[in-house]
Amino acid sequence: MGKELNDVAYDIALKQFGNKTFSFKELWTKVVSANRIKKAEADELIGEFYAEIMQDPRFVYCSNNTWKLVDFLSVNDTKNAENLLYNSVADDVYEEGYEQIKKPDESNEEQLEENQREKTEEEIAAEFGFDNEMEEAYNDMNKQMMQSEEDEDDN
Repeated sequence: MGKELNDVAYDIALKQFGNKTFSFKELWTKVVSANRIKKAEADELIGEFYAEIMQDPRFVYCSNNTWKLVDFLSVNDTKNAENLLYNSVADDVYEEGYEQIKKPDESNEEQLEENQREKTEEEIAAEFGFDNEMEEAYNDMNKQMMQSEEDEDDN
């Protein structure tokens, strides 16, 4: 069995592009040529190949449809890529009609725990504006309704 396409692509990129950036189209053309893949088969494989390259840690998407091998990234380039992937994505997640999602910080841990605990009946009643007077009136009304139902059953 031959090499996987992304392994062939890595070898080609290493030999032919080295530390230079390259386009996906340039890489794909060279992979198709090296493996003598027919056009019909190439049309079927291109999507899967692109997904493999995206997930292959040896390839890094730079910008404007340019790629580079991770072997040739400087430390500064690597830091920039990490910051782009891991910091800005979490901070800039917006959806129309929603506020920015904020990550809880450690100072709010106690508040989060307080919000997650079960509330007592008294807290629920206070939250919805019920007080003892209202509860007593509600209970009296229930007793009267039950009494009138009993009276009807007796007749």
